[in-house]
Amino acid sequence: MAHGGLTLPEQQILAAVSATCEAARHFYQHAAQHSGDSNLRYHFTALATLHHHASQQLAASGGIAVPQHKQLAAIQQWYLQQAATHHLPQPAKLTELSGLLQQQLAVMKQLSKTAKQQQMKATLAHLSAALQMATDSLFALLQVLPGHGQKIQTKN
Repeated sequence: MAHGGLTLPEQQILAAVSATCEAARHFYQHAAQHSGDSNLRYHFTALATLHHHASQQLAASGGIAVPQHKQLAAIQQWYLQQAATHHLPQPAKLTELSGLLQQQLAVMKQLSKTAKQQQMKATLAHLSAALQMATDSLFALLQVLPGHGQKIQTKN
């Protein structure tokens, strides 16, 4: 057992989730700063804050090393690439983002279900619940934005 009663694989998963949250925070901060729509800006700011707090909490939980989880690494890479473009998210990217959030949420829920250590399970479950609420709120907004409603498909 390693730090906080977590095994090395559990620490690596937490590190992967933390790194993904940090990349997401950076993306959402950038998107909020450049969004012309005040409702989108509000949601992006909320998602940036959620990911910032999650990243800090997960880092304090003892995560180590570089992400070892393929799905999280792909999600993290998308956030990093989008933030690096320094462009405002366009309708096609917002549609892509909705799919990415669904994927991120599914991974978080799966990791929470399969976690063996109670602290890790609780941390991931809390993050999943907060991300679910933020995602639902953003999806509701995307449904009413011009040019977005027809393209968004959600899976529950």
